[in-house]
Amino acid sequence: MMNKKFSALTMLYVANVLDGGRTVEECPAVLQADIQSILASAKNEDGAE
Repeated sequence: MMNKKFSALTMLYVANVLDGGRTVEECPAVLQADIQSILASAKNEDGAE
């Protein structure tokens, strides 16, 4: 479970990546680490079920 708070902008980019609208590399560089962290966390949670 994620305990860190992320900005709404970061979450919008995450949703866009998940929908296939863009890749992590196409997102702003300052947000890429957070986006990758969220995506990894979501992948781990999906695998745990």
